[in-house]
Amino acid sequence: MTAPPSSPTFAQALPSRTIPLVILSFLVAVLYLVAFPNNNLKLQEVFASSCSNDATASTSRQLAKQPVDLRVFLGIITRPDFYERRAHLRLAYSLQPRPVRAVVDVRFVFCNLDKEEDRVLVAMEIIVHADIVVLNCTENMNDGKTYEYFSTIPRMFADEPYDYVGKTDDDAYYRLAALADTLRNKPRDNLYHGMLIPCHVSREWQYMAGFGYIVSWDIAEWISATEELRNDRGHEDMVFGQWVRKAGKFKNVYGEEPRMYDYWDRESTGEDVTCFRHELIADTVGVHKVKTQLKWARMLNFFNATQGLKPSKMYDVDRLKSNLYHV
Repeated sequence: MTAPPSSPTFAQALPSRTIPLVILSFLVAVLYLVAFPNNNLKLQEVFASSCSNDATASTSRQLAKQPVDLRVFLGIITRPDFYERRAHLRLAYSLQPRPVRAVVDVRFVFCNLDKEEDRVLVAMEIIVHADIVVLNCTENMNDGKTYEYFSTIPRMFADEPYDYVGKTDDDAYYRLAALADTLRNKPRDNLYHGMLIPCHVSREWQYMAGFGYIVSWDIAEWISATEELRNDRGHEDMVFGQWVRKAGKFKNVYGEEPRMYDYWDRESTGEDVTCFRHELIADTVGVHKVKTQLKWARMLNFFNATQGLKPSKMYDVDRLKSNLYHV
């Protein structure tokens, strides 16, 4: 009677191409344990990374190779001393679903740091978040800051140009995936995108509302190369529309209304629904005039910003959710 085959050893059970990797991982782990005997967490990470299965590694490689066909630089125009607002916006944007096959880099933009406290506290923000652009200007709204921004970005990223560059206000909120989707199939030159105002007038008199507009990289480059624009003054969004026309680039103009609009809810007092102001809609690209914490809470709840809230012994999930305001 033939004896049953013996159980395979650990080495025999592994594919031949895996054996050298296991031996190497074991040697690295032993050396690490000798050098850092108290760092058990790092030792676990060494094993976890080296022993991942082929399927997981393949999936990771596929995700890493996912093509990016759209790059947008979006500057939030704000002031150095608005620390709480920046913290709030960072949190709100970090909880958004990531755009597919697109990079939308959201950065905070302000002028030179004139106060001692700002020089220290903003430096700390930069170290931690690396999401701040400091322009060479004196803080202002309609006195050249927009020119400084759009002329600086093309020089700053001349070696790695974006497809589009845009600006938005710190009381506005873009939904980045929706923005990427609406830009993806649009022209990459002579593009001017946002919410057209005034309503119900001829296109020749319209321009994009200042709370958020996007232009193709060639328009930003033209602004950067046209020094005479530095002295133009007036409402920045109206002046910017004049620049696009002056450049001969008022061609691929896309008004995103009603998907871009000013915030309005039924408790708003002294305000009526208009062509640019209405209730929140699911298919939103951008919302403006989110002026209070309550409005931010209602808007973010509408867009399910807290859907990732997980159970914990540190709080009662059901109680937290039951207290959320439903618009």
